[in-house]
Amino acid sequence: MADSKETSHLIEKPSDDDPSEPPSEARIDHHDSYESSKSTTITSTTCSNRLVKLVLEPLQWLQMLSSQLNPSFVFGVILVYGFNQGFSGSFFKVVSDYYWKDVQQVQPSVVQLYTGLYSIPWVMKPIWGLMTDVFPVKGYRRRPYFVLAGFIGALSAAMVALGGRLAAAVALSCLIGLSAAMAIADVTIDACIARNSIEIRALASDLQSLCGFCSSAGALIGYSTSGFFVHHIGAQGSLGLLAAPPALLILLGFVIYEQKTTSSGRSETKDRPLVH
Repeated sequence: MADSKETSHLIEKPSDDDPSEPPSEARIDHHDSYESSKSTTITSTTCSNRLVKLVLEPLQWLQMLSSQLNPSFVFGVILVYGFNQGFSGSFFKVVSDYYWKDVQQVQPSVVQLYTGLYSIPWVMKPIWGLMTDVFPVKGYRRRPYFVLAGFIGALSAAMVALGGRLAAAVALSCLIGLSAAMAIADVTIDACIARNSIEIRALASDLQSLCGFCSSAGALIGYSTSGFFVHHIGAQGSLGLLAAPPALLILLGFVIYEQKTTSSGRSETKDRPLVH
């Protein structure tokens, strides 16, 4: 009887190796894998949040500048420094050299002479700035000069692109016109930046950062794409692409906000926009 009781007791006692229960090592491994997957999910979520924040911060910064200043002014800075000075300036330097060598077939020494000549408008920047201050058109000091710069640049680029093989003097005049359009637009937007920096001193550094970024980004794109366009459409056709930024300058001259000045030289305040 004693042996039977012990036998039944052994049968009723659950075994430590019962297959219905997972071993302790398996439970530990399952817990570790769960914690690892959880930490991986948290890390990926954090990285995605940082990426979204990195993308949104510049847009929020531009929105802040637009609300504090004026959306048309911020658009003008991006257009002039990014497209006109940055992209067009770098694109123009590369493509114009190929134009003289491939289309006009002039000697490299002559190309260097021409390069020095169509840099003259940049040397004359103080004169352009004086003109915008001294000779307003219908009460506006900046807007008419954006239109003038755009008209000169677009006409010059179109003449080079569509005029066939022009005489060297005519082609040089057109390239000088393109350079003059860039210089006039540059000095005009600089005057707008100087005025806004004086009125809102806290944003002066932000405006300088915006100008530097747009100019650098535009120059990088211009240098990167100039060879591609010269290879596919030629130097003459590539110069025709430079009519697009001046055309946008004409649009800028009509949309950028500027207070109209009276005959005494004071700005009228009744046209001040609701958003600054």
